[in-house]
Amino acid sequence: MNSFFKILTIIIVGFGLSNIYSPFFSQNLIFSQSNDLIVSKMGDTLNSAWAGGINSAQISTMDLNFDQLEDIVIFDKSGNKILTFINSVDHYYYDSQYEKFFPKIENWMLLRDYNGDGKKDIFHSVSGGIGVWKNTSSNNIISFSQEISPYIHSLQYNFKSNLYVSKNDIPDINDIDMDGDLDVVTFSILGGNLEYHQNLSVDSGYGSDSLIFELKNACWGHFYEGGLTNTCYLFDTCLTNVNNPEFPIANINRQDSTFLRHAGSTVLSLDLNNDNVRDILLGDVSFANIVALYNDNKGVNMNTSFISQDTLFPNNSIPVDLYIYPGTFYEDVTFDGVKDLLASPATDNDTEDKESVWVYENTGTNSSPVFNLQSKNMFQSEMLDFGKSSSPILVDLNNDGLKDLMFGYLGEFDINSLNHYTCAISVYMNTGTAEIPKFEWLTDDYQNLSSLINNIDLFPAMGDLDNDGDLDAIVGDYSGYLHYLENTSSNSSVVNLIMNQPQMQDDQGIPIDIGYCAKPVLFDLDQDNDLDLVIGEATGVLNYYENIGGANSPLFSFVTDNFGGIDVTDWWTNIGSSSPSFEFINNELTLFVGSERGALYMYDSISNNLNGSFNLIDSNVSNLIIGPHLSPALGYLNNDSIIDMIAGNRRGGVTLFYGSIDSTVNDIQHLNQNKIVFSPNPTTGILSCSYKNPYTYKVINQHGKIVKKGISSKEINISNLSDGIYYISVINEKINNTVKIVKIHQK
Repeated sequence: MNSFFKILTIIIVGFGLSNIYSPFFSQNLIFSQSNDLIVSKMGDTLNSAWAGGINSAQISTMDLNFDQLEDIVIFDKSGNKILTFINSVDHYYYDSQYEKFFPKIENWMLLRDYNGDGKKDIFHSVSGGIGVWKNTSSNNIISFSQEISPYIHSLQYNFKSNLYVSKNDIPDINDIDMDGDLDVVTFSILGGNLEYHQNLSVDSGYGSDSLIFELKNACWGHFYEGGLTNTCYLFDTCLTNVNNPEFPIANINRQDSTFLRHAGSTVLSLDLNNDNVRDILLGDVSFANIVALYNDNKGVNMNTSFISQDTLFPNNSIPVDLYIYPGTFYEDVTFDGVKDLLASPATDNDTEDKESVWVYENTGTNSSPVFNLQSKNMFQSEMLDFGKSSSPILVDLNNDGLKDLMFGYLGEFDINSLNHYTCAISVYMNTGTAEIPKFEWLTDDYQNLSSLINNIDLFPAMGDLDNDGDLDAIVGDYSGYLHYLENTSSNSSVVNLIMNQPQMQDDQGIPIDIGYCAKPVLFDLDQDNDLDLVIGEATGVLNYYENIGGANSPLFSFVTDNFGGIDVTDWWTNIGSSSPSFEFINNELTLFVGSERGALYMYDSISNNLNGSFNLIDSNVSNLIIGPHLSPALGYLNNDSIIDMIAGNRRGGVTLFYGSIDSTVNDIQHLNQNKIVFSPNPTTGILSCSYKNPYTYKVINQHGKIVKKGISSKEINISNLSDGIYYISVINEKINNTVKIVKIHQK
């Protein structure tokens, strides 16, 4: 199995909210996507930081906001995700609000205006061929209605049947015969030859607003794409009667004599040499390059022939080289009114991922283009994009009370590496405030972990394992192993990790090996003031190791590989990938689970039930649509006491979500009457409580440890605690509440 499909990462996370809010949040917590937090790298702000990454882009243009400017719509085959970018005259920026108007699409999508109303319609893959959604937008509101179901038909060999397009292909949908309606050029089901399906809408007197197709040539261009080399075999004559569709047969130009089912090709028609006849660009599933085929301009509608080819296109610049299976698109993305060439992989298998949107600026004209490579990572350079399958975590690395962003990921494609991927840990430090975070790039190889751990899919868990007041690390890897790194710094705001155990062992001296994709999390599950270990894995279950060594010298003993009865795999697969994270909430734990299918699960009934099955509250929280491999990191990003989320996905980027509450179901005002308030918050040490009756309290750190407890009726003093985030649990016969507190330095 391809290594990419073995890696499906899930993070399970908890949040610090009181039990009085728990039923409320369980039913009505809503995550809303946002793009407003600033992220910068070396002083430059990333305009589309939270777009979620791009792997295999299919690029079209459309006026999304009705300002008469063509915006960008990307369909990413990696996860079948639609991304929308707004044209701001001289640059594009990501805006997710338009994505919800598009129907669910799989495999491929092209936007074309088939009826001449100035609005782009959707042509897309369906089982057996091409589906169409008509753009019915009006009053500045985007809408689509299904125009063709289940697929476009074409008259073929005197029978009307589906116009077949393989789900692995990208066909050409353009006006080939220049009569004003859209035709289709695609490879036949047997492969090798191009089929030309002519749209007879105009010919039939219907204008350009109909989709009436007939197969006019089953060997269009008279060439054969053998698949054995990146060179096409020209002058493949097939049969000569073009009045009936030609059926390709083997001839002396072919080096193979058997017909194989078509494997995969991409097709784009455009005029490359200003002769008013469309030439084509071909990408093949087996090769990294684009082949340009030049037309002879004779009998273009029926019996055209390609007479020359360029196998390293464009040869005047750096040729397209995407390792495997490039697709091409012809759109103006440089704001000059002239269409440019874009290339991106047509597959989400092992291929270029972080530099997978190549842009060739057209310095010529639309009918006589001259392409020069401008960028290999358009859009990607403006976003948080780490290659394949990102997994963020929020952790306060410098002990300033603000959560920083740390990213694990499957890896970045690297043809020169042994397994085609390189991996490290990236970190962005939070330089903002508790109300408005701002993330600034620190490093793409935190603590030189790529050299210390020679593997991919590195996933860190941070916690104080030796009770010395600083953060140590356990890092999981693709092979299912764990690595323990001790923080030797004497300063709690500085991390200096050294390898303590390059392959962690359990209390029996046996290396901990959970199979594939070890995703560890440290948390004091049994409330004995040491950090226990829970590990997710590729199969979607959780492994629980109890710390029997104590707070100062951890020693982990295996308990179960079916912790909580959790399994996030779907019924049709044995791959789920789980990655747990917990927070202690008034003697309870709440648990979120991201899944490969892109749904967010939510569990409770965890405290005092470590040997039992947890209660599944919701198997699809907020119905999020970010694509497969949803890997959530939860935390309080805007200091409003409602949990927020940063979610990774298969495309290698991250998406920002703010949490909110559905007030239509519950009485928020009534609940707020019971809310405890501590002030000032943030605090340097002395906290005044809004509740004046006697109460017992516990101060809990981010890893579930109780660091202070007592009885009070007014103030709580936490001056002796390290700076950072804490949760204060307040309990008596009338109240049961938890409050988030930020401890800061005395100025």
